[in-house]
Formats: sequence, C-alpha cells, structure tokens
Amino acid sequence: MHIYIYDSFLGQKKYLTQVHEAEAKITDLGLSGRVCRLGQLRSLTDVVRGELRRMPKTIVAIGDDNLVSQVISLMGGSGVALGIIPIGESHKIAEGLGITAENACNVLAARRIIKIDLGLVDNRAFVRRAELVGRKLKLQIDGNYTISSTDAKIEAINFLLDNDETFSASSPQPQSGSLYLVVTKEQKSGFLKKDFERSLIPFRELNIQTDEAEAALDGLTIVRHPKKISVLPNGLEVIVGRERNF
Repeated sequence: MHIYIYDSFLGQKKYLTQVHEAEAKITDLGLSGRVCRLGQLRSLTDVVRGELRRMPKTIVAIGDDNLVSQVISLMGGSGVALGIIPIGESHKIAEGLGITAENACNVLAARRIIKIDLGLVDNRAFVRRAELVGRKLKLQIDGNYTISSTDAKIEAINFLLDNDETFSASSPQPQSGSLYLVVTKEQKSGFLKKDFERSLIPFRELNIQTDEAEAALDGLTIVRHPKKISVLPNGLEVIVGRERNF
C-alpha cells in the first residue's frame, strides 16, 4: 500500500497543475493509494507515525526539501521505503537521489530501492550534510582525539550533489557506514586573494563539547545545543533514480 503525504502549500494555485499531472501519472501507472493532506489540524508527526503503524509498502512525500527532510527524520529505521515526488522551490535531496519532477512517478513505479546511511544530530536525522556553527567549537572524534576551532566552517557530510566541489576526487558515499567531517579554514594568500585549507576526517561519532553550538540539517532544520553527531548505517530505505549521485 502506498501512502501519499501532500505538503500543505500544494493547495496554492501555482502548484495545482504539477499536482494534477503527478496524480494522473500515478493513476496511469497503477500506483494509487491512501492520500494524507497536511494542514493546520493534521501535523506531519501524527500522520507519519499513524501511517507507519499500518505497515505500508511505501510512504511518498510530495513537496519540497523541507517536507522530505522532516519525513526522513520520522521514518529513519522504520524499514518502510520512502518515495519522493518533488514539487516546490527546493528539491536538492530529491536531486541527489536521482529524482526530478519529470521522472518521479516513473522512478516510483520502477521501485529501485536501496538502503542508505543517515546522519543523526542527537535524535534528528539528515540526509546530505549538517553544518556546525558556534564560537570555540571543541569536537571529540570517535572517542580518540579532540579538535578545536574558532573560525573554521565545520560540516558533517553524508553525500554531495554533482556540482558540489567540496571534494576534488572522491565523494562521501551514503553506504559507507561513516560520515565525513569537513573543516574549512580561510587563508589570505595575497592582496584581495583568498585560499582555503580543507581537512577531511571520516568518523562514526562526533561529540560536541561546546554549549553554544547550533547545527543546520540539510540547510533546513536548526538543532540548538547539539551534543552528538553520529551515523545510522542503512537507516533509510529509499526509492532512487538511475542518475543518483552515488
């Protein structure tokens, strides 16, 4: 059984054509299922948890990155497959999984399911990356050693988009059982010229020994005063397209 969760903004006039086209394709492909439309009286948490109790075959998120990110946080470790039909202004998560508005229904029908790792900031999941912000960050890596930083950009990365140049040769893979800690420091190298020094550290658990830190998950959800970043191996079953980035 397929469960389709519609984001609340999809009732706006400018999205109706895309929604109707997706619904027509779903019907033509024989993928019809239960529809759940979010609104003021229906919270996403209640909907996802309630539908998971029904043991569905697939939960399909119809909306933008914000919806997809929240659904993943609620579905992580459930063993239920996630499908995505991206509609809205931002859909980087779907793009990284090889899913576009044009091919989403065909990808859903092909049902190519893989298991991918999730990153966790405390108990909140992220798919692609989490950025840490804070003064005098102190981080303990896998319980072995500690690094400190005052002015560097610090990210935990699960996987990247094709156009992301953070890595010049190889990219993190969300099936490796590890995350990458990326520490980027800006360095002056001449008049009005800047270079960047970048360190890459694979890890499984990162303890944050700073009280005033914040973490931005996939550029969307903010977690205040995080204590730990870790990897959840094979934490999500997801339907992907052929052109995924890993």
